[in-house]
Amino acid sequence: MKVHGKKEVQANIKNARLVDVRRKQIIEGAMQVFAAKGFHGATVREIAEAAGLTMGTMYNYVRSKEDILYIVYDFMTTILTEGLRKAIDETKDPREKVSAALKHNLELIYQYRDVILFLYREAGNYDRESVRSVLAQETKYIEVFEDLLRQRFAGRKINEHRLMLAADILSYLNVILVLRGWSLKKRHKSMGDVVDGILEFVGHAIEFVVEDEKGHMESERVKKPAKSQSERRSKWGNRAKKK
Repeated sequence: MKVHGKKEVQANIKNARLVDVRRKQIIEGAMQVFAAKGFHGATVREIAEAAGLTMGTMYNYVRSKEDILYIVYDFMTTILTEGLRKAIDETKDPREKVSAALKHNLELIYQYRDVILFLYREAGNYDRESVRSVLAQETKYIEVFEDLLRQRFAGRKINEHRLMLAADILSYLNVILVLRGWSLKKRHKSMGDVVDGILEFVGHAIEFVVEDEKGHMESERVKKPAKSQSERRSKWGNRAKKK
């Protein structure tokens, strides 16, 4: 069955179970080779050898190196999403579901950090169809956190813009372990302490999505200092000069 939003990688073999088995071999081999050599440095022959397949056999299950890159991405997205839903289902208290989901993904992202770093680094090598699929899958992933936040704050007044922003932040917060893992290990006693600290921080920060009857955040309010004229000319798009 084709899943909406996912790219369909063509295979010459019609046996779905065999396709699944062989592609798992290809993914395992590709993760090793890609992580060591990068996308352009890796050859299809090296990936086939790492997967324990001949070139001819591998081409029965993928058409190109770009297909291999995509199925590696799809594999990572699948295990993250399935693990996310399992962590959610095993947690009964709606107030704890956000932390449970985030904790699971932090641990999984750290386990596959070399592959995740490779996928971020090589994002420019996806073909157009793969890019559309990647964006569709990432949107669904973010929507899971939107739903979790709605459950967490059910019965309270929610600012929709802040909720959507919080869901984006929660979805990609775990990447800090990939991009800054080397530094975090030096600065803290253990990665377990880092994960616990992130979860504690998030527990306070997500109160940002809730408003009181006056439209303010319910968490502690800090009066913002007045901005200077130069600060008001934001670098995000307010630099247009008057003619």
